[in-house]
Amino acid sequence: MEKKNKKYFPVFVDLSDKKIVVVGAGTIAKRRIRALVDFTDHLFVIAPEVNPELRDLEAAGRLTIVRRKYAKEDIRGASLVIAATNDNRLNQDIYSDCKEAGILVNVCNDKTRCDFYFPVLAYDDTIVAGVSSAGRDAAGSKRVANQIREMLREKEKPTGTAEYDEPMETAGSAEPAESAESKVRIYTDGAARGNPDGPGGYGTILQYTDASGKLHEREFSQGYMKTTNNRMELMAAIVGLEALNRPCEVELYSDSQYLIKAFNERWLDGWIKKNWMRNKTDPVKNVDLWKRLLAAAQPHQITWNWVKGHDGHPENERCDRLATGAADGEDLIEDIVQAPC
Repeated sequence: MEKKNKKYFPVFVDLSDKKIVVVGAGTIAKRRIRALVDFTDHLFVIAPEVNPELRDLEAAGRLTIVRRKYAKEDIRGASLVIAATNDNRLNQDIYSDCKEAGILVNVCNDKTRCDFYFPVLAYDDTIVAGVSSAGRDAAGSKRVANQIREMLREKEKPTGTAEYDEPMETAGSAEPAESAESKVRIYTDGAARGNPDGPGGYGTILQYTDASGKLHEREFSQGYMKTTNNRMELMAAIVGLEALNRPCEVELYSDSQYLIKAFNERWLDGWIKKNWMRNKTDPVKNVDLWKRLLAAAQPHQITWNWVKGHDGHPENERCDRLATGAADGEDLIEDIVQAPC
């Protein structure tokens, strides 16, 4: 009988000269490859077809692609094998071949057939940290890893630069801060792979400058297994506004016309008057998130600003990296669509 809630011992292994085999080239396989490519010089991908991103890595000499279906000899000499195909029977065959050969294996869609788990990684040039809940608390693992990433960023900052801090907190007082601390900038972006119905994520940055001129900043991001770009754009704004613990003057920046025009051109007013219908036959999409966003926005005075995406805006570019990184990350959660009420 398999032991429930068994613990996995964290070991940091030199993979630079080890053969690592990934069977498959889909979404999950790509996430595993991205995690591994910086740590081994002998990464092999077995798949009949691959996407341009993997071809670029091959052209750069970062991995080797074997363009055909899996064969048992592919795992010969391997130290680790990742079975990440969309064929459950093939994944089972790969698992059986690895157990017979004494090779550690991870079957991506079956945690009962995993000798190891992929942690959420946080690293820089000198420190590598991995966080894992053995598949039991993906959101918790992501949250802890994000805290470690903030610590790593803090470590790299020279003395005298702006510090990261919890937004809107005033030591010793629960009262709203005056002037600068009640004026907040929120930058947001959403992303989806294979929009609609592929994995996606959001990225949000909160900033305010206190009375002494010190910049305070916080980042948020999360990935989802199956969602749309528009839902992630809305979630990015929701998370930023819900993080505020007092009424604020907010400058919110997004490259989503869908989000910004809904407020600035009063689309929402029309939708609400029509009981969340665009016209007689077409209901408004994402009503659950629009209602949540309206509730989050209600205490604040918000200016909704559109910025052109991928045009060099520093915070927009950072939000894009947060969103796409979350979409491509390890700990994707379910995007639960609430029924309108």
